[in-house]
Order: sequence, then C-alpha cells, then structure tokens
Amino acid sequence: MFSRATGVGHRKEIATELLFARDRVDFVEVVAESCFAQRDTRREAAALASVWPVVPHGVKLSLGSADGIDEVRLERLAALCRELRAPLVSEHVAFTRGGRHEIGHLTELPRTRAALEVLAANVAKARRVLPDIPLLLENVAFTFPSPDHEMDEPTFYQEVVRRTGCDLLLDVGNLYANAVNSGHDPLATLRAFPLEQVAMLHVAGGVWEDGFYFDTHAHAVPDAVYRLIDAVLKVSPDVPILLERDAGFESFVEIAGELSRLRNMRPDKRGAVGATPRAAEPPASVPVDGAARRRLVERQAAVAALLVGKTPDWNTPLAEAIGAAAIARARGVLERKRVDDALPLLGRLGARIGELRALAERVTHETERARRGAGPKDARAIARAALAIEALADDAAFDALLLEARFAFDGDGSTPRRGPFVGSVTRPDGSRLRAYKGIGAFAPVRLWESGSRAAPVKPVPAPSFVAPPP
Repeated sequence: MFSRATGVGHRKEIATELLFARDRVDFVEVVAESCFAQRDTRREAAALASVWPVVPHGVKLSLGSADGIDEVRLERLAALCRELRAPLVSEHVAFTRGGRHEIGHLTELPRTRAALEVLAANVAKARRVLPDIPLLLENVAFTFPSPDHEMDEPTFYQEVVRRTGCDLLLDVGNLYANAVNSGHDPLATLRAFPLEQVAMLHVAGGVWEDGFYFDTHAHAVPDAVYRLIDAVLKVSPDVPILLERDAGFESFVEIAGELSRLRNMRPDKRGAVGATPRAAEPPASVPVDGAARRRLVERQAAVAALLVGKTPDWNTPLAEAIGAAAIARARGVLERKRVDDALPLLGRLGARIGELRALAERVTHETERARRGAGPKDARAIARAALAIEALADDAAFDALLLEARFAFDGDGSTPRRGPFVGSVTRPDGSRLRAYKGIGAFAPVRLWESGSRAAPVKPVPAPSFVAPPP
C-alpha cells in the first residue's frame, strides 16, 4: 500500500499548516464519524483525496458488540470509502454500546473465545458491505481491566488475525499504555504480537495521572513508544506509520518535529504510494454459539450500565471484580469526552469554554448519556443550565434555540430535524428571540428579535453538523 509512508490524522486545527507542508506526509486519515456528522469535514476529506490518499478511520461501528453491528452506520462507512476512493479502511477491536446504553467510547473486549466468535461474525458482515478494500483492525487501550480475560493480549490478537482474515492496525501507544498499566514489559508484549500481520502503525502521546498512563492523543510521543516503533520496523521495515493528534495543537512545530522523527526512523525517508492489495474474499458467514452470544450480550449491557448509567449498582459481583476506583476512572474519562463532543455544537457558548467547562462537566455528571445523538442532547442541557448564569444567559438562549431548530429531541436522545421548525425563547432582558427553519436537515435557520431589541430578520447559515447515526 504505502511503502515506508508517514501520515497524520487530519484535524481542522492543523489543516492550513499541513497544506503548506505537503512533503511532510504521504497520506492522511480522517475520522469517519466526523465526516458523517459535519458537512464541512466531509467536504474537506473529499478535497484532501486530490492531494493525498485518504484513509477513513471508524470509531463507533462497535465490531465487538454481541448484539450485532449497526447496518446504517456500516452503509455510511462504505459510501464514504467509495467517495474518498480509499485505499483501505480501519476500525477497532472494541464495543461502544451495550444493552440500552451507548457508551460513546472504545471499550476493550474481554479476551475470550466467545468475544472472538462475535468479532469474527461482525467483521465478516462488515467486509461483505464495505468496498473491495482491506479492513484493518486496531487494538485499543483499556481504562479498566476486564475480569473475564481468558488469554493474554498478544495471544488474543493472534487469534483476531487468524479468525477474521484481517491485518492489524497496531496502535503502539495503546499497546504501551496497556502494558505499563498491567505491569508488563512493553517490548516483550510487542514481540509476542503477530508483527508479520501488521499493515499500519498508529502512534500518539499520553500522560500519567494518579499512577495510570492515559493515551491522550494530546501530548508528545514518549521515547519509550519510539523504541517500540523501532522494534516493529526491524520486522516490517516498510509498514506505514500514522501520527495521531486530537488536541494540543498550540504549536505545529512540535507535530512537524514528530513527523520528521518518524520519517527519519527509516533509511529511506521518503514514502512511496504503491498498488493497493485487494482484500481477501470475506467468508459467507461465521457461526457463533447462541448461548455464548447471549451471555456476552448480558455482560456487555452490565459493563455499559456501570460506565454510563446515571445510578450504577456498585455492589454487583461485576462492579466488585472491576473495582470502584477503576470504574470511577473510566466514568471520568467518558464524562470528559461527552463535554468534548457537546461544546463544538454550542456556537456562542463554545467560544467561552473557560467559563463553561465546569458547568458542562457538572451537567454531564448529573445526567445519563443519551442512547443516540448524545452530543446535541448534552449541548442543549448545558445551554439550558447556562441560562441561569447572568453572564452566559444571552449566548445560552441563542444556542439553545438553534439546537431546538436543528434537532428533534426525545427521551432516547436526538436526531436531525428534517421537518420545519418555528419556536422562540425569552431572554433575560425580556426580549424574545424567534427562529424558523424550513424542510430538510440542512435548511438554514432564520432568527429575529422582538421587544426591547427589535430587529429585522437575520439569516443564520445552514448548520455544518447533523447528529451522527445512533
């Protein structure tokens, strides 16, 4: 595919610098769900495909879900691959939902034979729908160790490769995090992985917090992770490497330096885009033991309830096996991610993140995560809470009304509002802000004011986002 290539995850914060430094990377990766949810991101991804090969990277297909994968999301991923003429697509060996709960983050599978059967069946289904391109499977980092493991991590991924027929996207940062958090030697763990079946590397930085290493994608890559990359290159010298950075964009110089260091790890520093290997024919079906699947469905639902339920039962055998401290750590990570997903949907309040962050964290802590479209629903809850704060109330009224115009809300979450909308909200000074939206999820919203601040109709551009699929 990309022999000796170096790539980077595309983010809007570094888009301009990257275009002025095209020779620093040989390919880019885009998060598939961002392309589903934001029209601007999808347009940018299509434009990038004329400059570099673009690899879609899925994060919520939930290939490890015992109750199956979402066919709508799968079809969207396939359509995106075709649109971008993608040379490959990648997803995670993880589950992101369980029972009635949408976890909203990658959760490690128990390393069991039943989980392998479910994963293989879901992957076979995905490969029958995706275009005829390779599907790479990525290892994930855990926030708590599963009490159900039957095998070690390298053995599990040897079985993943054997049972699915897919190569690995080896995230070296995740491997490092799991090893040090489990008290294992990262290099010894790496050498036991099926390195001959690694088709791409991910690398990212992290940080230690309270004795636990988090792969944050927001900090510099540690030297220990570079040593692991060097060990992989001794086995597979041509494997492409992609740098992930999701935050900490204050200086492109640091990111450029990391890209240069990755490129310089090879004798031949320049990548070459070669022919893309064809994906092997997927199996017609993969059998799964029905009783084992049902047990895993119940277990995943119980794990999800502990992670995102409003009032988790801390006294169950599962909770005691995982440990209260580990559950609290995982819940904290998920709550911060909810805030990160919601704030970009608040056009005015989001610009005042310093004043809003604590309030947003309190709101998400006190409410259960929605089953679908959690970002818009959390954003609306944050805006409503901000109405009670005088300094934020005016912006909160504006954002809350726009969210109501653009999304339909119910007890389970939110969906894009495809029908028309007429509504209003009263501001603290007594003036009234009114909104109208026509038919269609991307129809523009028009706002006008009455009362003490009467003004003519003011059009608001069509939203650049819609709710992601459930």
